[in-house]
Amino acid sequence: MQNKLGKIDLTARNIPRRYDSTYTDIIDGYLLVYQPLSSKGISLLNKASAFLYKTVDDKRTLGDIYLIARTKEPKLRFIQIVKIFNDFLASEIIFFDNPKLSIRRIKIRSISVWLHITNQCNLRCTYCYVNKSTEKMDIKILNKALNKIFDSAIERRIDKIQFKFSGGEALLELSLIIYFIKKAKILGNKYKIRTNFIILTNGILINEKIAYFLKNNNIRPAISLDGLGKYNDQTRIFPNGMGSFKFVKKGINNLKKAGVHFSITVVITSKNIDGIPNLTRYLLSNNINFVFSFFRDNPESSEKLECDKNKLIDVLKKTYKIIHDNVPKYSIVNNILDKVKFKPHYNTCGVGTNYLIIRQDGEIASCQMTLEKSIGSIEDDDLIDTIIKGNFIKPERLTIESISSCLSCQWKFICTGGCPLLTFQQKNKYDASSPYCKVYKALIPEVLKIEAKRLIKYELNIFKQTN
Repeated sequence: MQNKLGKIDLTARNIPRRYDSTYTDIIDGYLLVYQPLSSKGISLLNKASAFLYKTVDDKRTLGDIYLIARTKEPKLRFIQIVKIFNDFLASEIIFFDNPKLSIRRIKIRSISVWLHITNQCNLRCTYCYVNKSTEKMDIKILNKALNKIFDSAIERRIDKIQFKFSGGEALLELSLIIYFIKKAKILGNKYKIRTNFIILTNGILINEKIAYFLKNNNIRPAISLDGLGKYNDQTRIFPNGMGSFKFVKKGINNLKKAGVHFSITVVITSKNIDGIPNLTRYLLSNNINFVFSFFRDNPESSEKLECDKNKLIDVLKKTYKIIHDNVPKYSIVNNILDKVKFKPHYNTCGVGTNYLIIRQDGEIASCQMTLEKSIGSIEDDDLIDTIIKGNFIKPERLTIESISSCLSCQWKFICTGGCPLLTFQQKNKYDASSPYCKVYKALIPEVLKIEAKRLIKYELNIFKQTN
């Protein structure tokens, strides 16, 4: 069977089939169809298309379906049926003969570099994983790191590098960041390697001048904010114990005034979870993009802040209802459920493959959460080879297909077991299902509904044309 049905011999055994892992739901009169093995995203079927999709039972031929349609949906002409089934094929929600979907192992063409440039910070957030000190990256280490990154990228034929500046508080070393970005752009242009830059910051130092600098240099800040008022100020505090919310809000307002593209990073803990719905409403009403992360315990954290799983499900369902009712034009499905990405993949993150952490002293770590564990240094010949050899996840080359408890789950290729460090922390092994498995299974369908609502609200004309 070709990708296009063309002329159909109704006497032949042309049997359309559904994929076993397909998820379906009804939203606003449309049939939502989502195939986790496909990168095509959600399909929304109108009444006629939904009728035809539901006739697919792995037994009926297209001829059988045509005869049923003549009785049940007499307005459907044969040529329309052929077109709709071609759309089904293109959307990868049906197949003929043998299943065609599989996850391709794509050659790595991009890397993400996390530059931990300072241990200094103007806050003392109670859950932070960084041991605060006066240490910072000097210009010699910065230059060496930059050159070695590009050397490795050229050797591996990498065509894109994303740089993230972190600390401590990265903006305390803004002059160092400016110097690095200028040199990185020159090297990127010289070797035809695309670059982009993100600063991870608490936002307190963002005055009008810095905001316009970020705008003019196309640098995207990611601001940490855990709630409105007291919900932020219980954990994100100054050394004297004072809360930081009003200062962060001022920084956010400066970014908005300058027209800077930025996002808010929210760490959901047991202390701020009750404020997540109102924070979400505030972010949506101000058209601010945001990302939800779940708290991860770490040796530097002064408190145990992990949420009760049932409460997490309950509060996020309420939060998702707010998003559903105020859905933005842009897609946020990959932002609102910790570590879940709605495109098929084998591993949750780039640890051990294309994710590189460079500390302030020039040492290399696999993950920012294992900052204290060096696996090499910028003196190594090939930094990408260093992160591959230093991968702490065992067994080697572990993917979601190696976790037996996940194999029967329809969501395995979009959840991929969640954060491997968290799994090891709580289960003492990496090849196990995520501690948040229950949360993911309960909330993935809710996230899909949000994306369906967005498509219906802002892109409905597309489906009128295709269906």
